[in-house]
Amino acid sequence: MAQERLSISDVLVARKRITGFVTNTPLRKSHWMSDVSTAEVWMKLENLQVTGSFKYRGALNAMTFAKERGLTKVFTASAGNHALGMAEAARTTERETTICLPTNVSPIKKAKLEMFSVGITQHGDDMELTEQYAARLAQEKKGLYISPYNNREVIAGQGTVGLEMYELVPKLSTIVVAVGGGGLISGIGLVAKVINPKVRIVGVVPAASPSMRTAVQSGHVVRVMQHDTIADGIAGNIDPETITFPLVQEVVDEWVTVEERDIRQAVFDFLEHEGMLIEGAAACAIAAISSKYVEFKPRERVGVVVCGGNIDRSTWREIVGEQLLSAGKV
Repeated sequence: MAQERLSISDVLVARKRITGFVTNTPLRKSHWMSDVSTAEVWMKLENLQVTGSFKYRGALNAMTFAKERGLTKVFTASAGNHALGMAEAARTTERETTICLPTNVSPIKKAKLEMFSVGITQHGDDMELTEQYAARLAQEKKGLYISPYNNREVIAGQGTVGLEMYELVPKLSTIVVAVGGGGLISGIGLVAKVINPKVRIVGVVPAASPSMRTAVQSGHVVRVMQHDTIADGIAGNIDPETITFPLVQEVVDEWVTVEERDIRQAVFDFLEHEGMLIEGAAACAIAAISSKYVEFKPRERVGVVVCGGNIDRSTWREIVGEQLLSAGKV
């Protein structure tokens, strides 16, 4: 039997579940990006969310759903941010949680995760392998597997970002979102298209790991050669059966692929102009605007999701060093 179609009602239910626990993050105008693009750019600062990224929203909604159904054992896989969201949600919902990480997980994210009372195991150097392992563990242990993106409650939880954006700036005509497994853009796009059917949803992927864009262009999920990227939170191949794929096909109007140099530049520029460190995944969406990958109408209202701020210390120090060297200051 086919699953019922995901709708804005699911997002409204998710908001009711997570209100009081998640942060209704600021939607702040960026004068820097507005000047660069000639549009009116509004930043949804999910880097200020609990655990440092939007992932807590979907994780808490999914874990609350599990609690409502009396499911006590939960398994998941993550490159870091979903894991942190799940760990915090496990504390809130009192679920026994095991988190599977790839072997190349960001050190800062792993260090943060070890502060929680959750089981941690590492398997595979690609998220596809890590996800398969976690799903297998859940089946063997008779637990619930919660994918970082291929899960109705996770997608609905991420969709609350879109609700909050439109409540503060009702006339957004374009929304720019970084894309990995597609949970965030699916949820936001679902909400945005109901509120404003003419909205343009722009999906951004790193050139080193354009998995979802390649899938959409191919008409089905395909394996993509992966390369190193600081946008580790959205890197890796995706589940061939993910429910986000048809949702992404439906809601994303335009795709942008950003180069690694532009992602790194965006991390530095965001720190310089906005005073905040952001991770590579968030910098992808910023780079799409600051490096002029996307064209806008003059003064149109644009929303960009700053999806997370959990960047490894060595990475941002390296980026700052590169910038200082190129400027002849070291």
